[in-house]
Amino acid sequence: MEIEMDPRVKLLPFKVKAMSRESPAAKGANVLDPDLRTHWSTGTNTKEWILLELEESCLLSNVRIYNKSVLEWEITVGLRYKPEAFVKVRPRCEAPKRDMSYPTNYTPCRYVRLSCLRGNPIAVFFIQLIGVSVKGLEPELQPVINYLLPHILSHKQDAHDIHLQLLQDIAVRLLIFLPHLETELSTFTDASDSNIRFLAMLAGPFYPILQIMNEREAVKGSVISSDPEISRNNQPSTITVSSNFEVQPRRSRNQSIFIQAGSCSIAFRPDAAILLLRRAFKDTDLGIVCRTAARALQKIVGLIIPLGQPTPISDSSISDETALMLNPAHTADYSNLFGEEFKVPNESWNVDLVNVLDIALVEEGILHVLYACASHYSLRSAASWLRVTLSFGRFCHLYKLCSQPCALLQVV
Repeated sequence: MEIEMDPRVKLLPFKVKAMSRESPAAKGANVLDPDLRTHWSTGTNTKEWILLELEESCLLSNVRIYNKSVLEWEITVGLRYKPEAFVKVRPRCEAPKRDMSYPTNYTPCRYVRLSCLRGNPIAVFFIQLIGVSVKGLEPELQPVINYLLPHILSHKQDAHDIHLQLLQDIAVRLLIFLPHLETELSTFTDASDSNIRFLAMLAGPFYPILQIMNEREAVKGSVISSDPEISRNNQPSTITVSSNFEVQPRRSRNQSIFIQAGSCSIAFRPDAAILLLRRAFKDTDLGIVCRTAARALQKIVGLIIPLGQPTPISDSSISDETALMLNPAHTADYSNLFGEEFKVPNESWNVDLVNVLDIALVEEGILHVLYACASHYSLRSAASWLRVTLSFGRFCHLYKLCSQPCALLQVV
């Protein structure tokens, strides 16, 4: 069947999660196979259903059904496995011919339920789900999706649409920070332009700072799972759409760094980082310092991964697009949308001494500089600190010079 295809969409992999019933010789899993010698059938005539789970959340463009004998459908979707909260995207649609494609208007989802209202009997050869994969979409991001979707739809023929790139970056990169962005997300429509700019700054120029927290959360999870005693006492729950992505630790990090002093643990707290960057977004001088720090971290990442060695995100199970979004060395340029402060310059810094430093201390040193600048206005013009300390490798001494991060929590 011919479909007017957006060059960005593709066939999306999925599995059958549940169904109302199946015949012994016509299993539900047969809808995954385009072979017309197999099919799914219930052996009944009314009110049956099948629930499909996508590998990743997506913007669903079309549902293609190669029908055997169903006469009427209803299609509902959801981002989380809560069928009672699913949204109807195609209520009571007929099936006048065997090969049908039902547009679903780029609805965000991870689960698709096909309700077969009438059939003679109810039977389906195969199903295909078509759309744009957007890893990490959550219901909390619905206001952001609503804001960006009209722009995404108006650029259907643009394979490199910056609005889609922005949504993908926000969804993947800010996933673990959503609880700390409740202020922006709950009031998004009240100040949509300002809020989308802030989220774009977090997912763009500021992201190398947040990536430190992202990696540490993932590594701490792997440390816990590798401890037999902890594993016995903390059995993992069933994986759902809300499960965080995992990024392998950097080459020069040691897992023992997660046994930290109080000031260090505060420095790496996601809520403290969001408070810092929320202030940096509003304060021009602090924003310059934070963007400078982020660019320094980009250079560090480029140096500590030797040529020819797989990067921390080169897992074969991760798509090239997702790997690029997770990589702090890749930062999309949103300056065409939001202005010059979102531009990511290509600077040439001499950071050779990073090769002999403890990367964990380098990162912590940068964070303490940022917290100190946020707490003391007089330090905010000292963006050159980052270059000086990076060149001379004195991050481990910054703790004596800088205020504790808790000072930021008191003044924000």
